[in-house]
Amino acid sequence: GGIYFKGTVYINFSWKEDVFPLFCNRIMGKVFNLFFRAVSVEASARHKMLAISFAYLLSVVLTPQSYLLMTNAKTEIFDKASPERCEEHQRLDDKLFRTCAGVVEEAIVKQELILDSGVSVEDVSLSFYAMTFGTIGLLLKKDRTCGAPASAILEDKVIAHINIVMNGFCWAKPEQSQQAFLEQLKAEVFADEIAMLHARGVDLQTGI
Repeated sequence: GGIYFKGTVYINFSWKEDVFPLFCNRIMGKVFNLFFRAVSVEASARHKMLAISFAYLLSVVLTPQSYLLMTNAKTEIFDKASPERCEEHQRLDDKLFRTCAGVVEEAIVKQELILDSGVSVEDVSLSFYAMTFGTIGLLLKKDRTCGAPASAILEDKVIAHINIVMNGFCWAKPEQSQQAFLEQLKAEVFADEIAMLHARGVDLQTGI
């Protein structure tokens, strides 16, 4: 890249605090693209939810800084961002969440999932959203200060945890095996992203 002077930056941004939200929103747009591809696959709703978690894992491993950006977006760093950036961020956040909620609603329609009284679609969606976000954050760092064993495998743990949550809601299991579906995701839906990881020598199992 070239050299940019302060005056050049302020042509496009109201103040320096507006630069960070721009990059964060761009990352969120890319994540939504992966989510959209995940839920567009022909599969059970349960496998689609699995695909969303896998898609988010892919986005983080491909660009680890994306996780830091999206984590910091939940702090006061957005307080000084322009209203336009904040509105865009909220719109993208809603789209990501609604993607999860849409899969839960599909599962209910297909009778894969029956919610207990008092449990909403939003409650279930937030459980998956938070679990994936948190598990990746806790296991991505090599030092694993959260107390996870050194043998913890990032991909395996994300998949295991999403299954724990789905099993907790008694979400019916599809006929297609989970392993076969994951192989399909890697070979077809996210083939380009997997190829990029291989080209960089990055292991999806460890994230490094």
